Amino acid sequence: MKLNNRDCKIVQDLLPNYLENLTDTVTNEYIEEHIATCAECAQVLKDMNGDLKLEQINQEHEIKYLKGIRKRVRRTILAVTIAVILIAGCVIGYVYKKSQIQVNNYTFLRAEYVVENQEGTEDGKVYGTIIAVIDEKGICKSVRVVEKGYTRIKLEEQNIIKGKHKVFHTNVMIINDELHYNTNSWNGLTAEELEDKWFRKYGIEKIEEI
Repeated sequence: MKLNNRDCKIVQDLLPNYLENLTDTVTNEYIEEHIATCAECAQVLKDMNGDLKLEQINQEHEIKYLKGIRKRVRRTILAVTIAVILIAGCVIGYVYKKSQIQVNNYTFLRAEYVVENQEGTEDGKVYGTIIAVIDEKGICKSVRVVEKGYTRIKLEEQNIIKGKHKVFHTNVMIINDELHYNTNSWNGLTAEELEDKWFRKYGIEKIEEI
């Protein structure tokens, strides 16, 4: 099955919260099912020191695979009728659809910004991407920020500075010469308040749902 880039983006932005056990059961299932079939996202999880989580996902996926084989063998031996297979397919489809509906209760807002006149950057600018997770009540649950454009020295410096301010920033890390971190100052705001904050801070006018 060809994986959707949108799914990969959503999963990768949820991984820091997943590692800290901040995501709910339905979201965990969504992430783990995706990781089990996506090598790129599995590598990102591993790079975030999520080896233990990755091992658990692989073990659970292997168990499910073996159970699937055993069920098919039993069905062949017992000559399960077409009617039973159709019923099983309907049940699986219902469970999957219900799970998708619950996952889709979350809205993901994405915006980009540019901060000019910045020292320690390649061209005097910092380029940022913000992704916010909004729950079904319209409240911001978490915000992930990715910044690029820093020189290597400045990138390391920013990593250290933001890492020390754990009240405001968590899950601070460098990935592919980009600074990734969660910012907690916007958690609990409504989507409208969040958009206003982004406009006032960065001048962002274009915000999209992903």
